[in-house]
Amino acid sequence: MSSLLHFYRTRSATTINQLKPLQQIRSRSPDDVLLRRTEPTSYVSEDDDSTARVTVTPHSTTTTDMTKKKKSKAATLAKDFKSRAANLIRRRTTEATLSEKSLIPSRDDVQSWEESFEALLRHRYGQALFRAFLRTEFSEENLEFWLACDEFRACKEPKRSTKAKKIYMDFIAIGAPKQVNLDTETRMSTIANIDNPPLETFDRAQRRIQGLMEKDPYQRFLKSELYINLLRRTAYPVQRRTTAEVASKSS
Repeated sequence: MSSLLHFYRTRSATTINQLKPLQQIRSRSPDDVLLRRTEPTSYVSEDDDSTARVTVTPHSTTTTDMTKKKKSKAATLAKDFKSRAANLIRRRTTEATLSEKSLIPSRDDVQSWEESFEALLRHRYGQALFRAFLRTEFSEENLEFWLACDEFRACKEPKRSTKAKKIYMDFIAIGAPKQVNLDTETRMSTIANIDNPPLETFDRAQRRIQGLMEKDPYQRFLKSELYINLLRRTAYPVQRRTTAEVASKSS
């Protein structure tokens, strides 16, 4: 009887020991299993230019993308600030030029601009006023090219070639930053003289651009507030009394 009892006790203990690992597995919660599956895994990437091996996680990729976006935004803001500053400087320069008393035109000068586009271009105040108008139409490069051609004719031999190449790169070359509207024949004939430029190298191109300005923007300029307001100011100038006149009147 005692032997039989001993046998059953031994068999029960063995069964219990075998069931313990199964109980431990069943006792694990679903959250533990999910947490183990979603744990970020790292992988190893190797730079072609280096023998060092770097461990990269998904989080590091996100950080890199955010850094690139910040740098791109900063570059855009810097470019926008630079552009605004340049426009502000140019606007103040034009305003300062127009405010110079020595440049203020007479009534006859202002009226002559309506009769002759050439007279407008040759007058310093008229030229500055017309430039301000072209800036509102985003076509200031036409007047800049016209003025550059005038400056070229005043260049002496040592500097003439350098000046010609600069005008070509700025205004005539395809894709130039300030490319002007020239027909193919005029463009090619101008380019042919760039290496050894005579004084008349840009004459044809200058006449072409002057004709375009006179045909369109000049006509709109004569109807603009800039010109009409100046015409009114010169027609009815403000009378300023001198100190002597004030003193004589008060006495």
